[in-house]
Amino acid sequence: MKTRLPALALALTLSAAHAQTLDLTPQEPGSAVVEELLVVARAPGPAIWLVEKNGAKLYVVGSASPLPHQLAWRSPRLERALDQADVLLIPPKASVGPAQIAGFVLRGGAGLRQSLGERLEDDLPPDLKARFVASRTRAGKGAKTYQNWTPAIAGFLLLSDFRQAAGLSEAKPVSTLERMAKARKLKIKAVGQYRMSAVVKVAGKLDKAAQLACLTDALNELDYEGGRPTTIGADWARGDLAAVRARYSTSAAQRCLARAPGGAVLLSQQITQSAEALSDALAKGGVAVAVVDLAYLLPANGVLDRLKATGATITSPPD
Repeated sequence: MKTRLPALALALTLSAAHAQTLDLTPQEPGSAVVEELLVVARAPGPAIWLVEKNGAKLYVVGSASPLPHQLAWRSPRLERALDQADVLLIPPKASVGPAQIAGFVLRGGAGLRQSLGERLEDDLPPDLKARFVASRTRAGKGAKTYQNWTPAIAGFLLLSDFRQAAGLSEAKPVSTLERMAKARKLKIKAVGQYRMSAVVKVAGKLDKAAQLACLTDALNELDYEGGRPTTIGADWARGDLAAVRARYSTSAAQRCLARAPGGAVLLSQQITQSAEALSDALAKGGVAVAVVDLAYLLPANGVLDRLKATGATITSPPD
């Protein structure tokens, strides 16, 4: 329980963020800052933005999960940024205390677990059950692994298990940047914390139709990633934001939390938290590097747009 709940909290929270990115179409423009820099010829490596204000510098690296464990990439611009930096800012960590875990269990999973005596696969429509069974078999899991969870949660857990079996990492690229920072003896600081209780409260409001839709989304995501075992992540590694956006647009599994009442509010809070943390880093002066999920950067009024609105100058760092 202790190892699964933090990961679940993070997955569900990012799902709301990704849901906004997924809805981007040519008729729905995304971040103005991202659009301005899409036309810039990209140097090798993932997308990086240089944010400057009052002499302070902040290098923002856009991350996209999952990435293959064996993905080879390098970025001279990022390495130079880390050489100059005083701190690496990483995404919020999930916060799960003993009281939260006890309350979660006593409440029957706060609406995230099946009712007593019920089993997940017994209640699924035949076509969805067939897809679920095939997918969990593909991930090397049996029915008992997910039988006590509601469809939406089972879908996310299955997706995570499949990624692990397929050699895809949900920890990258953050874990890679942390390793690079530690080699340089840089301070590493999370931009905040996720309170699992808030995520669980919102996820527990999903009705039955939304639960089944979320499970379908998760299976679609699994099929998408499973069909690209050697290529997923390559678009991120070469800084191809147009391809990353297209990938997110097909990642329907991450629409789930936005279907629940309060999901959009939770997303806005997380984007605000990230933007404020980065703004604070600029106010302190010096040089910092921050890794921020592209789901928080690509939408209109995302983190970069909000930083620019405070008077910061945002450019592409020199090659």
